Amino acid sequence: MRSNPLVTEVLAGLTRQGQAQLDALGLLLVQAVVLFLWWPKDGLAPMLESQHGPHTLTAVVMAMGATTAYFAVRAGAEEVVLPGQHGLRDWALATPLGLGRILRGYVLGQLVHSVHLLALSSPLLLMAFTVSGGEWDALGWCVAATLVQALFYRLCGAITHVTIGQHRTETRFFVRAILMVVYVPVGLLAPVTSHVAFTSRALGEHMNTQPAFPAVSDQVVFLAVYAGCSLLAALVLHRLLLRERRRMERHDGAGVGWAVTP
Repeated sequence: MRSNPLVTEVLAGLTRQGQAQLDALGLLLVQAVVLFLWWPKDGLAPMLESQHGPHTLTAVVMAMGATTAYFAVRAGAEEVVLPGQHGLRDWALATPLGLGRILRGYVLGQLVHSVHLLALSSPLLLMAFTVSGGEWDALGWCVAATLVQALFYRLCGAITHVTIGQHRTETRFFVRAILMVVYVPVGLLAPVTSHVAFTSRALGEHMNTQPAFPAVSDQVVFLAVYAGCSLLAALVLHRLLLRERRRMERHDGAGVGWAVTP
């Protein structure tokens, strides 16, 4: 993994200070506020007597999923860039690396970045888990769902940047529209694609929705749907970058703007 220059660039960027770290801190603050608001104010004894456990863990996991998706779509559109990190278009047009290797490094780098964000959120998750209780495997499913969902939104943001990135205002509007349309209306129409519904079911607080595929667990369906959508998005992104590279070669040849190890 470290041999891919895009992954190496992400690993180096995570160790440096910059605007991206401040954006990540903002996500943690949102999650901390959710933890505070859903923290049992009257103690655990009254809740246990009422046979209704606190919803702290569910709320924090939902907030983590939403904030990570928001961060991912902005990072894909290159509104959030790690210190020293080059854009995806730069890698495709200014280096001789194959597009397959570039996309593999891009996806792996995104996963590394998302794991880093989840590691930063882990103290809040553990605090919520201590209060709410639950099963470790259910929490693991929720974390996996957050990672796969973030990859999909990262690729959607990247597609937006490659297609209309020169129009900054339109790009900013479009990436947020993607998040709002997919996260809210589509999630309501197809609960199996909703991270909110997924978290509620996985942590035992069932919603009044029926699984779309009763024979298959909701967790597997959710991961399969987003993994499939991410694969399709990666193929679209590959085609767009290939078109850009061919267009550049036709006009002024394939120049190398800065050197990397192939």
